[in-house]
Amino acid sequence: MTDMTHAERRARGLEVLSRLTGTKDPEKAAQRLEDSNGALGSLVIDFCLGDVWSRPGISRRDRSLIVIAILGALNQLEQLKIHVRGGINHGLTAEEIREVFNHMCGYAGFPRALDAMRVTNEVLAELGFAPKDGKLPPAEPLSLSERRKRAAPGLAKVSGGQIFDNIDITLNGLEKQMGPIGIYAVDFIFGDIWERTQLSKRDRSLIVNSFLGALGRQDELKIHIPGAFRHGLSKEEIQELIVTLAAYAGFPFAVEATHVLHEHLKKSA
Repeated sequence: MTDMTHAERRARGLEVLSRLTGTKDPEKAAQRLEDSNGALGSLVIDFCLGDVWSRPGISRRDRSLIVIAILGALNQLEQLKIHVRGGINHGLTAEEIREVFNHMCGYAGFPRALDAMRVTNEVLAELGFAPKDGKLPPAEPLSLSERRKRAAPGLAKVSGGQIFDNIDITLNGLEKQMGPIGIYAVDFIFGDIWERTQLSKRDRSLIVNSFLGALGRQDELKIHIPGAFRHGLSKEEIQELIVTLAAYAGFPFAVEATHVLHEHLKKSA
């Protein structure tokens, strides 16, 4: 990091504010934020936007994806409204944003996913992205055997394990270790969710690590941070996810995620 005047930080924050919200007068918007929130408003502009959002290492589109995932996982619906708009401004499609919450139900629960989807649909409708005929498409109807066939390679990729010709070998081991939840992890998480095509596997790794980081799930991060590397994310991109986590979920959660990342890098060296 190089020395930077406050004016330079503020200018960077105002540029992000303009792009994120679409406002044509970011200085006036920043003033309103400070008038309403005092020093907290200043810190939003200077640190969250000026420092974090202005960092290189990951695209604005991807950082929006991370923030939307974090806010959804934390059930921060008012802030989510702002960042759904920002996601569209940064190049995410309406379909991609909605898919975040289809994936989130498996990692933060259906109640939070439904709340986030409701708010997102309201914002997207205001922006002209309401679903055709007012109806979103349902999930693909799949048999149990189809779900398990789909699940096998995705599970192996995330976990770094072997792809078994017979998924029953994997299921038997998981059931002995975890009981019925191990079976549902395969059938639902990997058979139903991970194989949907509305987001790439790389993007799914990005949002899953955002969910887990925001919720402080270190043991699960130990699985999914290595999985993120296998899905094509770089060390720099994962570090940027964690920096963003500090601003939107808090530094303690970012520090814990950093420990997991460093532990993985040490083992891989």
